[in-house]
Amino acid sequence: MIIGSTAIKYWYPDFPREPKDIDIVKGSIFTDFFPVGHKREYLENPVLLKLCKDNDCLYPDELYTLKVSHSFWSLENNSWDKHMWDIQFLKDKGCELIPELFNELYQYWNTIHGENKRSN
Repeated sequence: MIIGSTAIKYWYPDFPREPKDIDIVKGSIFTDFFPVGHKREYLENPVLLKLCKDNDCLYPDELYTLKVSHSFWSLENNSWDKHMWDIQFLKDKGCELIPELFNELYQYWNTIHGENKRSN
């Protein structure tokens, strides 16, 4: 299943940033509908793997929830601006947070990136 900016561009062709690569959930099966030559990055994420459906891309509300859940660590990897821009773009399109998915993803990120030490 495809996630990230390529998935956003799939659902919203007016997304202004051209994706630099295709982020794919490792272990998922997808139809290769993107041009040959695009760099592919395979990411492990058991939470997202459970969401694999009949569609090639994560659905918009799921993308929005993914972006919000990961934003807490984006300062540490210098991607804050990009994440915030994507979050605002998806919010402006009417995307809504899925609380249960957010909680699962947030806990997963704690195991991958270390516990988030911010106030709630």
